[in-house]
Amino acid sequence: MRYKRILMDVDDTLFDFPTGNRRAVEQLMAELGLSSPTIFEEYQAINHACWEALERGEMTQEVLHVERFRRFLARKGRSDDPAAVANRFAELLARQAIPLPHAEEAVRAIAERLPVVLLTNGITVIQRQRLANARISQWVSDVIISQEVGLSKPDPRIFELALGGLDRREALMIGDGLRSDVQGANHAGVDVCWYNPGGKRLPGDLHAEYEIRDIRDCIPIALMD
Repeated sequence: MRYKRILMDVDDTLFDFPTGNRRAVEQLMAELGLSSPTIFEEYQAINHACWEALERGEMTQEVLHVERFRRFLARKGRSDDPAAVANRFAELLARQAIPLPHAEEAVRAIAERLPVVLLTNGITVIQRQRLANARISQWVSDVIISQEVGLSKPDPRIFELALGGLDRREALMIGDGLRSDVQGANHAGVDVCWYNPGGKRLPGDLHAEYEIRDIRDCIPIALMD
């Protein structure tokens, strides 16, 4: 086969992160007495800004874990301990392991022939617990989490770790993230299969060897001769 190792993103590729995230945020806000029709969007604006800073290399995973809540609580005029709030959110989100349609089917089919390595920018305590609760974990050969290795996608060095000594031409990255997955794979010299269920347009500074709308379509690509 052309590829000898398949790298796969986790959130929004295999797991329904938006649903799980919303559930965890809304439960947290209810506990804080901050429930409102707009509270999720208020939090998400701050959360997205922090994740974008992470991908630019301006913030570490450890800082992001607390900083997003420090900013949010300050915006709401609250004096709660942001670290305690962040840890409670991690507990709530860790319970949310919701597979996207056909994700388990795709991982299982590929893993029967090739090793599948999950490559995620998630926070360790959250991702490890979510994966422990997910059927998908039984088919993967390794999981690389940015917080554990001190590197985040799109840094090409995290892709090099995921290669496990293989030549970069022998691996395929499958993921939905334009910057984290596509740009990261481009910089690492790894072929990429862009999972694009929403039909977005690929920016001109990026390229993808393959583009799919249904995650099952990655199976014949990963297993091609």
